[in-house]
This record gives sequence, C-alpha cells and structure tokens, in this order.
Amino acid sequence: MRYFTATTLRVSAFVSGIRNSQEITHERNLVGCEKEVEDFIRTMADLDDRLGPLLVQHPPSFTVEGMGVLEDFLKSLPDGFRYAVEVRHRSWLGSDLPEMLRERGAALALIDFPRLPRMHEATADFSYIRWLGDRREFPAGHTHLKKERDDDLAWWSDVAGGFLEEGKTVFAYANNHYQNHSPSTLETFLELRRVGR
Repeated sequence: MRYFTATTLRVSAFVSGIRNSQEITHERNLVGCEKEVEDFIRTMADLDDRLGPLLVQHPPSFTVEGMGVLEDFLKSLPDGFRYAVEVRHRSWLGSDLPEMLRERGAALALIDFPRLPRMHEATADFSYIRWLGDRREFPAGHTHLKKERDDDLAWWSDVAGGFLEEGKTVFAYANNHYQNHSPSTLETFLELRRVGR
C-alpha cells in the first residue's frame, strides 16, 4: 500500500487500509451486527500503527434512505480509529452525507467509479481515494496496464495536492479494474505527485 503525508512522500508495505466485512454492510446493512463489528475492529486493532483507515464500503444498492442507519452505525463505532465511508448510489449526491461525516470525523471515500461523478470533498483530517474502474472491462489477467489514464490520475493528483496543502494525510488505493494493474496505477500517481501534478 502506498500513502503520503503533507511533509513526505513515503511508500510502505506495512500501512494498510482495511475494508469492512461484507456481512456487516452488504448482508446486514449495518443493522444487528454489533458482535461482528466488535470482532472485526478487535482483530484490526492488532495491526497497531500499521493500520490505516477502516473502510465502510456500501454496495451500490445502499441508498440515501439509509442515512439514519449509517449515522447510528458510525456513532456506535469505537474512538481511536480512522473511518472512511464509501457510497456508490447516485441518491447520495447532493445529500447531507458530507456534513454528517464531518460531524463524526469520518472521511468520505472519494472514488473513481464509472456510474458516479467524481467527488472531491474532504470531510476529515485525512482523505481516502479509491480508483475502482469497471469490473467488466478488466475481469481477469491483471498483469500489466491495459488502459492509459494519466489525465484522470493527474486530476486526482491535483485534488490530493490540495488536501496535502491543507495538512491532511492522503490514503490512495487502486483496484485492478481501474487500469488492469493496480501497482502500475499507484506508481503513475506517485510519479505525478513527484513532478508536481
């Protein structure tokens, strides 16, 4: 995993953001999963200073109608961890989600996802960027780049640069479906950051 802070650009194989269990978000929709959440967080806590943000990733079917459930869920989470929330349904656009996440100190996961416009609002003292891509475009064979996305990554580099200037930590993660090879996506992004993009 690669991350950088306002003062340094570092590469580390030991700091990792962790996605939640799908049982919590996809199967139970954040309801009646207190034991699973407790077990998950207790296990993740063992990573100590190697633990990055915990991502609460919702399925595309989770709509803004679940705002109250999400808010109650976030209130129930223990302090001492960084949380990011990823939504992938258009109903969240223009909602009060960023304000609610700010109040809870959680980051809005900023995603590059085919069915949503890019969001670029930081709601915490860190930002969480994910390049997802389309699973149908690159279903397998993730051994090398198959799609040039330098312009997109330059846009994200500018967004990340703004966050860094504000003193925020930026966590960036790439899925293989973005360009077919996530390590190369991250290398390109880091190179754009090094040259000032």
